[in-house]
Amino acid sequence: MNRVDYIITLSKGILEAPEEHVQTLLNYFSAIFELNEIQKQGKVSLAAGLDNGSEVSFADWVKTLRAEKIKKCVVRSLAHESEKLPAHIAAAFAGTQEYLFEVLTEKATHCYIIKSVYSPSYEITTEQFAELTDAQTNSEVLWEFVVNQISESNELNGRKAVDKSEVRAYLSSREGKDVFNFLASNLTDEMQIECTVSGSPFIFPEHLKQLFYQSDFSFFQGEEREIAFLYALTACSAAQLLMLAHEQPFAAEVWAACEADMKEYPLPEIPLLKAAEFEAFIQKQKADVLNTSGLVNVVCSAIRKLSEQHHMRPVIPQELATVFGPDKKDYDKAIARGNSKDKWYLKSNEQPWEICYFEPLPITSLLESKTDFIEVKKEFAHALSSIEAFAKKIQSPFEEAFRLANYFLNENIPAGVFDQLHLESISKDLLAKGFSERSTEVLKNYFLYLEEWRKLNYDDETIYGLFAVNNANQFGGMGSWNDQYVENDQDAYEKVSAATFAAMKNYFVAVLSK
Repeated sequence: MNRVDYIITLSKGILEAPEEHVQTLLNYFSAIFELNEIQKQGKVSLAAGLDNGSEVSFADWVKTLRAEKIKKCVVRSLAHESEKLPAHIAAAFAGTQEYLFEVLTEKATHCYIIKSVYSPSYEITTEQFAELTDAQTNSEVLWEFVVNQISESNELNGRKAVDKSEVRAYLSSREGKDVFNFLASNLTDEMQIECTVSGSPFIFPEHLKQLFYQSDFSFFQGEEREIAFLYALTACSAAQLLMLAHEQPFAAEVWAACEADMKEYPLPEIPLLKAAEFEAFIQKQKADVLNTSGLVNVVCSAIRKLSEQHHMRPVIPQELATVFGPDKKDYDKAIARGNSKDKWYLKSNEQPWEICYFEPLPITSLLESKTDFIEVKKEFAHALSSIEAFAKKIQSPFEEAFRLANYFLNENIPAGVFDQLHLESISKDLLAKGFSERSTEVLKNYFLYLEEWRKLNYDDETIYGLFAVNNANQFGGMGSWNDQYVENDQDAYEKVSAATFAAMKNYFVAVLSK
């Protein structure tokens, strides 16, 4: 069972548990998750947001909701509910969100999605980053750069752009901290490069210097070398390409270098040319052929190599400044990026934490939508039978896994109280019904789930149903059902797999909401 499913299962159980059992359950699950402290180092904490905008620990959230007299908790599937939600609310499900968790109390209806919030990758905080930026002599330029980088990143990820006037407040928000965590290394690197290129010192307030370190590693230790940069900014004509070559101090060497390059890396659309043939050939080419064939890249590459040999930068005449790059500032930045000797790097966060966070959504109750539990269960059982039969047909070892899931969904399982005797009783029943020792090992390895679900006061049908989901979920990465090789029945494989996965998800939602 994946972690989000596990958290939903225990949360519903604790929220709906009899009052006299709540503290015992909180104590038990505190050994698995941190339930009383948010952002505890080295731990995965559970936390939630309240309607007033504050954030509380999982234990305090449970107490707050139970004080309102909980009637019922319902799990919703995003696939079923998204059409009912306003667009701005549905947007909260972007990414890996698949469930809506609804808590109905005598006072109100509360709806949540579950998000994972991670500690920063680096020790520096957004407040310290702002202080570092303010300390620079060119801070106005650097803040402009920071705003542009954040806005570009946000645009790519479906978030709004940030204005310079609000960037400090944005960096203090939860979203801003997440964005900064992603951009922090690049921002601090590029700020140093901007300072180098502009001739400004990169200033460290003394108490912030401990957040950085310098590396003694370099690709070219002991060797004086400047990498040359040259590339086309846009499509160029034959005349422009020839002008570029002629303007180089080593122009007489360019075509020989092109000949050597094409011997090693031939171009499909261009014949092998002698050095003396290049100019005449280029003059005859139309711009589209010249730029799509790769010939422009060959000439630029030859000039770059020769520039490095002659310890100089490629010459770009003013007339070609819009055709070829980089310009001087971008060139200086490119050189600075390659200089690791004087660069300061952010120290990694050595005490990480993680939060599984119930984020509240301001929507009305969706409890009016009814699910026919019996029908959903039948569809799941049918899907399991179909995929089991298909697995048998292709001689897949997953056949028994799907059969085991169906056993817990449909069979008459020996009664018990989910203790050691009950485990032994179910194991004997599995062997009697033709299951292998492998299945009894799976049962033993995951029997703790059944014990925990009983502690959460779930009835037998729910416990066995959840265990059926656990065994049916063979969809993952390498080595899973998704990684099966099917030579002649690919369409059937994809169809039966999709049907089983959908039925499994539908049943998980239904069994926790019946």
